[in-house]
Amino acid sequence: MTNPYAPPTSNITLRGDPRDAIKARVSRPATALIIMSSIQSVFVGIYLVSAAVIVVRGGTVLDDAIGLTIGCLQFICLILIAVGAAKLGFLESYRLARLGSMLACIPFITPFMLIGIPFGIWSLRLLSDPLVRDAFPDFDSQRSPRGG
Repeated sequence: MTNPYAPPTSNITLRGDPRDAIKARVSRPATALIIMSSIQSVFVGIYLVSAAVIVVRGGTVLDDAIGLTIGCLQFICLILIAVGAAKLGFLESYRLARLGSMLACIPFITPFMLIGIPFGIWSLRLLSDPLVRDAFPDFDSQRSPRGG
């Protein structure tokens, strides 16, 4: 007796490298995070450059010290999101991919305020898949206990 509600099973074998199939799975959220964080970092960079120009011309930055601090932190986080997404797309570094995905889920750091959150969640969901985790070369080193 078969279950009519069970997902269909496939007897198709993967041709070539199974990492290619995993790269295809992670490419969409990785690309979305790279594009969004790159565009958002341009806007934050323009703000930071304009503040630097004001300082060079003799103005004071102390009037907007909190805004500059938040801008610098957001710029650094956006760069980490883009680098982590690139590492996710190429299956190079599990830790950076996870860090970038987690940063994309934080409001006001994520690219375009809230639009990056679904892509960060999607990336984290993919990173929790055992097949995707095992495709990263540095994941084995995380599983082994430290110092042993």
